[in-house]
Amino acid sequence: MSPLMSRNNSLTWRPAKRPMPTPDKTIAVINAAGRQAASFIRVATAVGFHVRAQMRNLEGVVATEVSTNPNVTVLQGELYTKETPAESDKGQCVDVTKNGPISGIGVNDALISELFRGAQLAFINTTFYGDEERIGMALADAAKKAGVQHYVYSSMPDHHAYNKDWPSLPLWASKHRVEDYVKEIGIPATFVYTGIYNNNFTSLPYPLFCTDLQPDGSWIWQAPFHPNAKLPWLDAEHDVGPAILQIFKDGVKKWGGGKRIALAYE
Repeated sequence: MSPLMSRNNSLTWRPAKRPMPTPDKTIAVINAAGRQAASFIRVATAVGFHVRAQMRNLEGVVATEVSTNPNVTVLQGELYTKETPAESDKGQCVDVTKNGPISGIGVNDALISELFRGAQLAFINTTFYGDEERIGMALADAAKKAGVQHYVYSSMPDHHAYNKDWPSLPLWASKHRVEDYVKEIGIPATFVYTGIYNNNFTSLPYPLFCTDLQPDGSWIWQAPFHPNAKLPWLDAEHDVGPAILQIFKDGVKKWGGGKRIALAYE
């Protein structure tokens, strides 16, 4: 036999490619135009998963990208409901982003129930639109009722729960309470904790992420962190999706039981 035909000759021999089965599962996702969800939808649909995606509206580049993806079924609408205002209250604007219970604001149970129809998996990152805690609990209840096999929830810590002398961060504490509820009702779940988004430097002008251009062309960033503290940076648009997909591929046998996974890459 010619040496060129030898299996040990890496220049000529290649093993046959294994066929890649198309995933036959459907994944429920909310806030689908958000950074975490959109990142996940891109990679999940690229390998063949189908996604049922809730979006508040179809405005913007990301919403257009998601809604035109052939592997995505879009459910457009808010996860909260508004009561019909009394005559005396008409003309008054209700702030649906206020933390905690909001008078006149409920949960869109019909949309949430429809979201999980036919879904076996779920990636859920609740937001501050509506009562985040109530919505988060309603999502968990609906997922359990639908028989979701693996529920990945993007959570955050409540510092006060660990030390009574530490104050809570309102937008984080509500997520932590939702996490506790998910554990309480017994869904096969994994909780991910994302680091600080690099992308915040190039998005909305959040005060914490504003930088000062110097005469020499450099930039100065001032933030309330010790200069030697290592910060858990994350490219939300590119890092989150592959990580969540791998969690689903590994399954609840590896990551179930309420395991927490910190996501940071720098």
